[in-house]
Amino acid sequence: MSSDLTTEDTIYVTYIAVAPEQVWRALTESQFTARYFFGRSVESDWKQGSKWLLRMPDGREDIVGVVRECDPPRRLVLTWNIAWAPGQFPECVVTYDIEQAFDGVVRLTMTEAHPTPIAKGLLEGGRKGWPMILSGLKSLLETGNALNVPTPMPPKELQP
Repeated sequence: MSSDLTTEDTIYVTYIAVAPEQVWRALTESQFTARYFFGRSVESDWKQGSKWLLRMPDGREDIVGVVRECDPPRRLVLTWNIAWAPGQFPECVVTYDIEQAFDGVVRLTMTEAHPTPIAKGLLEGGRKGWPMILSGLKSLLETGNALNVPTPMPPKELQP
């Protein structure tokens, strides 16, 4: 494998002082995602095998994929493809695991897996973005306010 390519996973864990059902809703309902996921709204019927997507604030599709596993409010597994560059970048798999960690506290683990090698720059872009996204989710659920962070510049591999 080229030194510019990798199959490394990204794993991010956060603890959120809410019930598992609230985390599930925040991951699967647009009224929440639009507030913490850089304005993107999520769409799906959340059935295994169904299409899902993230829509940009201007209405264009950003990320599309298939629901591989849906076990509310415990586990959601999604394929992840860049909608505006079909076939240009390998598909990845994003898994959200939601567990009751302590009384009133949920452990959310997000894993971004790369079964096919990707450019290291893409991996680093995700590693910068996921902490902002999931910290925004945590802040929104615990305080009612999402973090006010600017949308990060995409990695050079994703710039026109």
